[in-house]
Amino acid sequence: MKKRIYLPVILAAAMLTGTGCKKYVDKGQIDKFDDNNFWKSEDNVRIYSWNFYSVFSGYGNNATFGDFYFTSLSDDQVGASLKNFTLTVPSDIGGTKWNFEMVRRANLLLERIDRVPTSDETKNHWKGFARFFRAYCYYILVREYGDVPWMDKVPDVTDENYLYKGRDSRTVVMDNVLADLDFAIANLRTKDQENTVNKYVALALKSRIGLFEGTWRKYHNIQGGAKFLLAAKDAGDQLMKGPFTLNPQYKTIYNSMDLAGNKEAILYKKYVVGYLGHSLINYLSTSTQMDGISKDAVESFVCTDGLPIAQSPQYAGDEDLKHTLTNRDGRLIQSVDTVLAYKGKANKGLTTSTGYRPAKFLNPQVASTDGSKGDTDAPLFWLAEVLLNYAEAAAELNDLGQYAFSQGDLDKTVNLLRARAGVAKLEYLGGKSAGVSGKEIIDAKNKTGVSSLIWEIRRERRSELMLDGFRKYDLFRWKLGTAMNTATNPDIIRGAKIPEFPAGTTEKSGKGRQWLYHR
Repeated sequence: MKKRIYLPVILAAAMLTGTGCKKYVDKGQIDKFDDNNFWKSEDNVRIYSWNFYSVFSGYGNNATFGDFYFTSLSDDQVGASLKNFTLTVPSDIGGTKWNFEMVRRANLLLERIDRVPTSDETKNHWKGFARFFRAYCYYILVREYGDVPWMDKVPDVTDENYLYKGRDSRTVVMDNVLADLDFAIANLRTKDQENTVNKYVALALKSRIGLFEGTWRKYHNIQGGAKFLLAAKDAGDQLMKGPFTLNPQYKTIYNSMDLAGNKEAILYKKYVVGYLGHSLINYLSTSTQMDGISKDAVESFVCTDGLPIAQSPQYAGDEDLKHTLTNRDGRLIQSVDTVLAYKGKANKGLTTSTGYRPAKFLNPQVASTDGSKGDTDAPLFWLAEVLLNYAEAAAELNDLGQYAFSQGDLDKTVNLLRARAGVAKLEYLGGKSAGVSGKEIIDAKNKTGVSSLIWEIRRERRSELMLDGFRKYDLFRWKLGTAMNTATNPDIIRGAKIPEFPAGTTEKSGKGRQWLYHR
């Protein structure tokens, strides 16, 4: 049973109901505060800060879906029902609404913090906190909507010109986001309370945003990409010198009951039974047909010799699941169940659209959970992603002639992840090439025009972050939305080879086992 609770959302909920967590509610009832008497202490500022954490969905809130697994519009998963691009832009994405609720809260904190009778260090920390969340919210907004209005002050309700201002270009907005992150990194405490936003979390966000915007600008022909790629590389370099290390086991970051003290986690979302739960494990453990992992995704994992399946003599084929998993990247072995489950041949009542059941989030001590009461913690920022961000940013800068890539860049990033997965090292062969044991990797599936170095680093990202919610946006920033075209890439809706042929679910193309084919 968990004994420690460090969950801003929980504390905020307790204060709103007037029960529990007395340490935080002895300041008086919230409905007795107003803007004139609230900004009196850092404790009050901290109370105000808890609501910001709701922008992180993690594994979801109770019955609502989160960032992991449920973001199946990509070439990694096949939905139980086929998914198409949204024709109407949703008004609420990832906790950030078009009404700029959290942006306003951040601006209000920035305008009020100087009223608090406290030290300059404290004020600057909370200014950094506000600008961190403003940056995060704008990253989500730009990622979803493109050009959006940049709002850096709390609007006067009478100022209609500001309230209804038009959109600013993404270059203006994202340049401001980068400035916010730099301020946050310079002013946030290295350590505040446990599992709260600090300097390291801001560096992790800068790593993520820098890579996203830098590659978006490069592949969509917008100026200024190198600046963001350098920002991502610099942030990653600083974090790699920090107190974080990889877990010995790949799945630990995803299926732990408690991520407190986990050296790979930079910030995580804590779930505690009776306060906040999620439905992810329950969804992966019930009779509802799951979104399976695609044939295309499974075949993207290399063999243990570090080579893709088309080049590796170790590849045992895909005649059945045992052959598919033989001599393969340990991340694949830990990401899928050991038994196929599909319509017509359920495994203990479980079925998936492709036969491959996602398993990386499952905890062997929690075979199933009651509805939305799952309490495995969700990573929000963690070291593995930062390593991948650094490696890709460095390779892209090398491609632009802005950085001299070296074997050391691979050894301190990608090869640490490969070692954990039981995969041979990736080698830098000079120029823009990558290989294994002196042999360049030539992957026939690389039809994107990028170098083998960038392609293999992208493969590492896909393997390491499978089902983590990044893939769709990775394809978009690389300008590869066509990868989700099922007409030209049918393997993204194919699954495992099976001997049976449930009506309407298989592709019959000859004798022997056939691929599950979701039509």
